[in-house]
Amino acid sequence: MLDVKRKRRWAVALGAALCSLFLVAGAYAADAPKNLKELVEGAKKETTLRAMWSSSSLNGGKGFGELIAGMNKMYGTNIKPKFTPGPSMTRMIGSLTRELKAGQPASTDVVWGNSGGVLQAGKVGLSRSMNWKAYLSRPMLDPRPGFNPVAKDGIALASASTLVGITYNSDMVKGDDIPKSMHDVLNPKWKGKIASTPYAAGLREFAMSDLLGKEVMVDYTTKLAAHIGGLIRCGSMDKLTSGEFAMLVFSCGDQYVNQAKRTGIPLGYAVVKEAVVSHTRYGHVPVHSQSPNAAALFVAYLHTPEAQKWMWDKNGFDFHLYPESNARKNLNAAEAQGAKVVINSPEWLGSQKTYRPTRKELEKILAEGQTK
Repeated sequence: MLDVKRKRRWAVALGAALCSLFLVAGAYAADAPKNLKELVEGAKKETTLRAMWSSSSLNGGKGFGELIAGMNKMYGTNIKPKFTPGPSMTRMIGSLTRELKAGQPASTDVVWGNSGGVLQAGKVGLSRSMNWKAYLSRPMLDPRPGFNPVAKDGIALASASTLVGITYNSDMVKGDDIPKSMHDVLNPKWKGKIASTPYAAGLREFAMSDLLGKEVMVDYTTKLAAHIGGLIRCGSMDKLTSGEFAMLVFSCGDQYVNQAKRTGIPLGYAVVKEAVVSHTRYGHVPVHSQSPNAAALFVAYLHTPEAQKWMWDKNGFDFHLYPESNARKNLNAAEAQGAKVVINSPEWLGSQKTYRPTRKELEKILAEGQTK
């Protein structure tokens, strides 16, 4: 009986904590600046912008400092950057949620992450609702049907795009060997010489019903698992440049190759004719941010021509809803060759009810293929 009472008290306490999360989020939403002028005025009253993400995202601390310098110059602010290398995008959302529940200030004032992180932030009331489009200095192009660059309830703003495809060693894969179809990599000559990822990058998205479907991708992944020589992470480009593997099927995005090409590193990238997923990077502001105006201004600054060029030059990605965007050119080229296109957003990801179980099934197939 005592255990039952304890469980009930715990459930009531948990419910109260979750309710408080949403009340806090709603209260902050009402305080959002209405336009860019108000946002800049608010940012000028703040002194420091804290950021925490991986050292490879936006060039880590060095890149964050350069972006803040550009922001200060453009808007007349005097914000000091404070960067701390942080965990993965998913773990960062978990950490921020725990801090919010404990009544602690956010360890990062601004979040730079993926669609999955925004989806999770929306579920727990973690991010502020903002008037994002009113903060931009220029309009975006019309998005594709089904995609809104502003996440539901205004909790995040899409700022960069990167395409799923095949990364290859351009010294080893040339001419007609460069894959045009995802089935080209199953050629016997590549058996044991190509890799995939342990988390089924690309495969899991292609398995959704509005792309190639689960049946097609389970069959394909089973064949791929028997064909690959190992599983590596998306960022393990050294495994390709060293010649250990000729290709990575599939990579999380083309940003690594876009950077490598500028320095003569022998990497190439192929978007297959069957399908392409454009992964989206979002900026958002935790409700317990200590510098919310500067944080939102930073996200808005990423949409300026100066910051978009900086991201392309330094990180190999930009946002496909601007006319000068390299990502836009690559996405349009893929669609022109007949590929089915999906823009990965929190809304799209949230609508895919089979995504997680399918991902786990494909991961298992890949892992078991390495034990045979």
